[in-house]
Amino acid sequence: MRKRKNTLGTITLLFVWTLLLVIIPFFVSKVENNRFKNNGSYISSEFEIVNYDVVMDVDKNNRVDVIENIVVNIPGNNFNGIYKSIPKWLKYYNSDGKENKKKIVITNLRAEGEKFVLSETSDSIGIRIGSTRTTVNPGLHTYKIMYRYNMGKDNNKDFDELVFNVFDNYDNTKIDNMSVTINMPNNIDENSINFFKENERINSNISYTVNGNSLVARLSSYQLDDSVTLNMKLPDGYFVGGISNYGIICFTICIALIILSIYSFYSWSKYGKDFNKFAQTVEFYPPEDLDAAQVGFIYGEKSIAKLTTALIIGLASKGYISIEEISKNKYKIVNIGNNNSKKLSITEQIVYQELFKDGNNENIISENPSFASVFAKVNTCLENVMDKKINDIESRNKMIFTFVLLFIGIVAWVGSYLYIKDLNPLYNIIYILSFISMFISGFFAIITNRKTSYGEMISSKVLGFRNYLNTAEKNQLNQLVEDDPNYFYNILPYTYVLNISKKWIDNFGKKNMPNIDLSALEYYENNLFMIMSE
Repeated sequence: MRKRKNTLGTITLLFVWTLLLVIIPFFVSKVENNRFKNNGSYISSEFEIVNYDVVMDVDKNNRVDVIENIVVNIPGNNFNGIYKSIPKWLKYYNSDGKENKKKIVITNLRAEGEKFVLSETSDSIGIRIGSTRTTVNPGLHTYKIMYRYNMGKDNNKDFDELVFNVFDNYDNTKIDNMSVTINMPNNIDENSINFFKENERINSNISYTVNGNSLVARLSSYQLDDSVTLNMKLPDGYFVGGISNYGIICFTICIALIILSIYSFYSWSKYGKDFNKFAQTVEFYPPEDLDAAQVGFIYGEKSIAKLTTALIIGLASKGYISIEEISKNKYKIVNIGNNNSKKLSITEQIVYQELFKDGNNENIISENPSFASVFAKVNTCLENVMDKKINDIESRNKMIFTFVLLFIGIVAWVGSYLYIKDLNPLYNIIYILSFISMFISGFFAIITNRKTSYGEMISSKVLGFRNYLNTAEKNQLNQLVEDDPNYFYNILPYTYVLNISKKWIDNFGKKNMPNIDLSALEYYENNLFMIMSE
């Protein structure tokens, strides 16, 4: 019912939950990264690879259809099959010796003639061939694995290139013979071919031949302790189309979040700073003839049932109604017949009229569910009358606008980090900066919501009034009651919405304590809350 407070609370909660959704996948991703540190494929080392033959058909869109024929020698009877993990990230060194990382999209992974199961993480796709329930007979077995590599759109301005880990380090598994055949869409220049182990060029250690658009490379005697990467430099325009790795989009998202943090600071500095610093003063009475519900609204009381109860108590203190106990813990409201309702505030008039709108001068709220309509009316009245006077609407709009942009940015950030991020080291730094920027933006967005000058002043008076009621000495209160016999009853509704009614009553000595039963207040708040919840 309380739109003003609920809006801010909802936005804050949404912000917190969104950050949690960011943080959890962030760390999960880091854990998964540690599980798959090897940049090449992995095949279980419980057997010997007799022959490893790879055929790659590359099309003009820089897509690679891969067929791997693996001949393995099974040494024993406790072998179930093979497992291969294909990384989504390609780490390589270019001709200048610079390290690069590139996102690869893997599709249509399968095994021919064998049962297989696929698994996927943010960093790799795995295929397990065979069954844990069935063992494989010792001897030679051939496995055929097929998949497509979407290498991504070429981002080089002056040339195209094909990069692929043609020979992998399979966790020190013995491999007798390795060969790769690459069929390109057009002819290739032998001088454009480079093989690298890390940043070391090792063309002299690789046996390879070029025939038109085909490259055949073999490796037998060379000690393979790391993956071997083929880097083929091609004329600009050799590849056309291709999917993008969205690196520039990720970079843009991060920069946008950083800019948003600057904007949130600017919005706070222009629209969020307080107008004045009002010192709290001692206030014996509520400010500016505000009723209890309005004071509670200013104080931040969220329960509309409590605010309505305070209005009912206020009507009783002003002599418009009486509250009578009809049985244990059951009360009724009686219309005394004071028709001069013009002296009442707008919210008090609403409650007074709703209590007796059916023409009956008695109302037992627990038996009158129709009274529920009063809550929306009271809330709407408070919003229309008080909200714009107290709260700076422009600053609130800036806060909401910042939160909307932040929410969109966080969702985009999570998606880019987990799915389409470029692992260039520079991007990692920007990701960290943008992550910090989210918190900065959220912090300044929250504190941007400020009160108007009047709101600051009246809030200061309400707090000063509450502090006095909470700390007033008994002799001071007794003096006020002597000057105004109705002081206690007139102030009681305000203490109720300020959550100090018990303290207020206890401040009066037993000798001078008015005959007041707090059970009536609790009765009406509880019953109003139940009616409101129906």
